[in-house]
Amino acid sequence: MNIKNAKKRIDNIEDVLATVAAGDLEARIQSDIEDDFSGIEAAIDLLIDDLTDELKNRKKIQNELEEKLKKIQEQQKTIVQQQEDLMELSSPVTKVWDNILILPVIGTLDSQRTQIMMENLLHKIVETGCTISILDITGVPTVDTQVANHLLKTVSSARLLGAECIISGISPAIAQTIVHLGIDLSSIKTKATLQDAMIYAMKQKERVAPGHKSDLLYLDDEVE
Repeated sequence: MNIKNAKKRIDNIEDVLATVAAGDLEARIQSDIEDDFSGIEAAIDLLIDDLTDELKNRKKIQNELEEKLKKIQEQQKTIVQQQEDLMELSSPVTKVWDNILILPVIGTLDSQRTQIMMENLLHKIVETGCTISILDITGVPTVDTQVANHLLKTVSSARLLGAECIISGISPAIAQTIVHLGIDLSSIKTKATLQDAMIYAMKQKERVAPGHKSDLLYLDDEVE
């Protein structure tokens, strides 16, 4: 075989392959000698070219997948934030009268929404200093044990902050469910309607000076 500088060229091949293995995909043999060994050197360069193309393609695919995954995670984060915002908006606590807060609840209650509702109410009690809060569940179709326990915790937490919590609008279906579940609400002030709860709350207010008819008495006259 006609091979020039065989030892030097073999060492060069080993160096190139070691360099490629170390991550430098630009390394090539690129021999300018034409002999029986040139085909092997050219074949090795072609093999490195194919390997480089394959690795670059895989890297491109990996980057695309990572970018898509990042977008999906950002979308999921946005969706979760929107859901939390919607739940907060669906549980608004409003100061409707001096010293009286109302939290109207509409729709199905789950543990997460009930937790947010409780946090909103307690935060509003601290913020306003109100000592009476009405939790109206007229628009709630049903409750389960976990939700009922959350309601009990809400009332207890409100008391710890110095506020009485009245639950109004308990439907016959919810009442039956609560009895069936064996949940004791005897320590909680409940009213059939929001109007009844408002009248009760007004009665807890400090009376006006003698000689003046209070807003409460007007309310009582209207109800009668």
